[in-house]
Amino acid sequence: MKKRILNTVLPSILLIGAVFIIGSGCTGSGDQYYSWYADADGDGFGKWEANPESATLQPQPQGKVRDASDCNDTDATINPDAIEVPDNDIDEDCNGLYAYTFYLDNDSDGFGESTPTILEINLGDGPPEKYVMNNVDCNDNDMTVNILADEIMGNGMDDNCNGLTDADDIRFIDEDGDGYGSQNEAAADGVFNNLDCDDLNPDVHPYATEVSGNNIDDDCDGTIDE
Repeated sequence: MKKRILNTVLPSILLIGAVFIIGSGCTGSGDQYYSWYADADGDGFGKWEANPESATLQPQPQGKVRDASDCNDTDATINPDAIEVPDNDIDEDCNGLYAYTFYLDNDSDGFGESTPTILEINLGDGPPEKYVMNNVDCNDNDMTVNILADEIMGNGMDDNCNGLTDADDIRFIDEDGDGYGSQNEAAADGVFNNLDCDDLNPDVHPYATEVSGNNIDDDCDGTIDE
């Protein structure tokens, strides 16, 4: 009789106890407390705070979530699940990087091919190696062919990427020597473009890096300090 009790009753008691213990662990204890963070924009991600609310799973505190990875809790389009939008200086997906449109500069002449590439960089960093922020190169496999090149007559190529081949193009005065000409035509020597918006400042021309805070349109795009 004693042996039967040990073989049947005792295992049953142990099994019930194990189910009770394991079951409690799987479903979560009703009185277990968690940290809850305010989700002001309702996107399902909260903003980290030093002293979050401590509460149980049920009922969930109103306006609070357990995730604290939102980098801007005032805009529902900004959260770790958001899609990064290039060229707007906003980190939509909260990964600390910013998406910009770049173009491969295969021949390293400073001018890129036509196909855009979206890459994420640290805010304020320049283009990654072998990339530029313009797409004006008409032959990205030949560094002697770009918008600053001289047209070479008789070689069957559009050396300066102006859409004309072996044409005796109009030259323009390049007063500051930066390779970009003014609107004034040159009688003889000059450059084959008239893209410069300030031909007295060699640091100002198309595709230059915009310098924030200097009140100058460095890259000649019509916008100051963008």
